[in-house]
Amino acid sequence: MSNRLNNFRYFFLSRIYDLALHWFYRPLVRRLVAAVNEQPGQQVLEIGVGTGISLPFYDAQRKHVTAIDCSLPMLATARRRAAHSPQLHLTLEHAAAEDYPSQPGQFDQIVFCNCLSVMKEPAQVLEAYYNLLPTGGRIYLLNHFTPERGLLRQVDRMLAPVGAVLGFKNFFTLPSLLNADTMRYTSTLRAGYWRIVEISKADNPA
Repeated sequence: MSNRLNNFRYFFLSRIYDLALHWFYRPLVRRLVAAVNEQPGQQVLEIGVGTGISLPFYDAQRKHVTAIDCSLPMLATARRRAAHSPQLHLTLEHAAAEDYPSQPGQFDQIVFCNCLSVMKEPAQVLEAYYNLLPTGGRIYLLNHFTPERGLLRQVDRMLAPVGAVLGFKNFFTLPSLLNADTMRYTSTLRAGYWRIVEISKADNPA
């Protein structure tokens, strides 16, 4: 999806995003960031920060957060929210994940919050950022994932054309994102349709 099209859609969505997702999404984000806070290393990259729901939950004493989003309307809301957490070491940047010029070993943890399913090539993006992690680094995913079987899988498949019109992949499976390396070191921190997933960069890869 192009940045221009994202900005057009999110100009409208940013006004209702928090209200629509706040009641169930905020607890998931809190749990995700708690897992990030427990890890060593200071440098965190959050991709798809949106309206900044996650920002108040980061440990301001232990983490320096760089947060990016391709939507200017979403970032404007995130900047206003960040003003309420002045103690947090935070850098907000307008950028798409595919274009952000991060360096190998630059970030200890990389967070994808509800954004992989709007990317054109999410598996390639995930692999690229995994390769940038230092040894012992971690990627965290928070997203809806289509179940491997059952009624919800069929519903997601039927609604895939609707998702395409709205700009996201409704039929979106976790295995489709993982290669042989990432699959070996992936664990689920929260199961269900909306999952929190941790991918570790092995200390001693085989």
